[in-house]
Amino acid sequence: MNACETTPFAVRTQRAGTRFVATCQGEMDVTTCDLFFAAVLPGITDPATDRVSVDLAEVTFLSASGLRSLLLLLCAAHYNGKSFDLHRTQPQVRRVLDLFGFTTFKAGLVWETTMSPKVRRH
Repeated sequence: MNACETTPFAVRTQRAGTRFVATCQGEMDVTTCDLFFAAVLPGITDPATDRVSVDLAEVTFLSASGLRSLLLLLCAAHYNGKSFDLHRTQPQVRRVLDLFGFTTFKAGLVWETTMSPKVRRH
């Protein structure tokens, strides 16, 4: 068994009014990001939700796969008209987010440049 197979990861979700909160614990990597994505997406697609928050206080590691899941969820939230925020990030996780620019870009800009149909100029 390798380290990835022994690392526990959990996501607890709850709704409070129009807010959906996902609280994560453990390492968010290639072996766990699908679980994370599947747990948070229903909050984004729920018409009664207007805000999605991800609590990363107990996340000890964030890989590129985890970052990709966060980006996809951010774009999905923007597309569905929801706010999306991360809070209580540990320093090592915050560093990864900062290095990749996750904490400084605007969701609308990312959505427009990556997901909107391209307009050809003549």
